Amino acid sequence: MVCFGINDAREAISGDVQLARRFEEFPLTRWSADDEFEDLVLAIVRNLPLRNPTVLSARAMRRLLQVTDGVTSRVFRLLHQLAIEAIKSGAERLSDDAIDQWQPMAPNERLFA
Repeated sequence: MVCFGINDAREAISGDVQLARRFEEFPLTRWSADDEFEDLVLAIVRNLPLRNPTVLSARAMRRLLQVTDGVTSRVFRLLHQLAIEAIKSGAERLSDDAIDQWQPMAPNERLFA
């Protein structure tokens, strides 16, 4: 079994002796602006159900990294939200503009709580 979570989850597991003995902790580092992050984004985009090809600039990649704070689940979630919007709009591709203009669904909503 694999368990991923934030520090609160780690603390909850370590607070239970039985669970703490069963899990080994491996901290995951946040993504940084490098080729590996670009490869991750491209792999996700390739698997989105979009009809048109997506080409993202280095600026868009930096914005993705900034908005998601380099957290893998946030990268996936944001790209999936952008894909849904691209399908609804008929664009069928992700664009630099869509990434630049992305905002949480509601003004007070914290997408990445």
